[in-house]
Amino acid sequence: MKVKSVDIARESLADRVRQILTDRIVDGTYPAGTRLVEMQIARELNLSQAPVREALCALEAARFVETEPYRGTRVRRIGERECREAYQVRAVLEGLAAELGTANLRARLRELRAAADATLAAAKRGEVMRYLHHNVRFHQMIIEAANNEVLRQTWESLAFTVGARIRASRATGDMIAVAKEHREIVEAVAHGDARAVGRLLRRHAEVLVEGMAEV
Repeated sequence: MKVKSVDIARESLADRVRQILTDRIVDGTYPAGTRLVEMQIARELNLSQAPVREALCALEAARFVETEPYRGTRVRRIGERECREAYQVRAVLEGLAAELGTANLRARLRELRAAADATLAAAKRGEVMRYLHHNVRFHQMIIEAANNEVLRQTWESLAFTVGARIRASRATGDMIAVAKEHREIVEAVAHGDARAVGRLLRRHAEVLVEGMAEV
């Protein structure tokens, strides 16, 4: 069956809108409870409502948003248990990604180190949103290095849950400790030690799980 070019174009637009909205949810631009109005988003992005509607449906399927009668579509609120479970899964995914993509990470070592340094600088200044932005970018690079689409999609579905936990915590000391671990990960990448990178990443997530259990 031949797919019409107009269908391909619309699908591509919906994909782009989905990514824009995902990024805004993950980095805190749209906090939990924010209402996402189809018409407003379409107007802002200078698009028709069709690709925005498709993007919102995809986000609902991925559990980034939820739609309720008379309340519209809103960014979903995340519970503590769900955050804890997301970190447990992320620990495994990122450990695997690092082991699969260590060679690719070494090729982007300067960029990876810059993201780690920016995360630590934001943590020291207590800038939670900036910290979250650089933190997400650091982990995105690790996932991208694996060059595994299923792994990437699974990880992306967890990013909002994990980000919600970071936004909920305003403890600068905790942010600094977590950011410093990024530097250890970078050094392991620099030495090309795939097992060490995977181990450090798993421990990186597990420490956060332990911290939530203590709270």
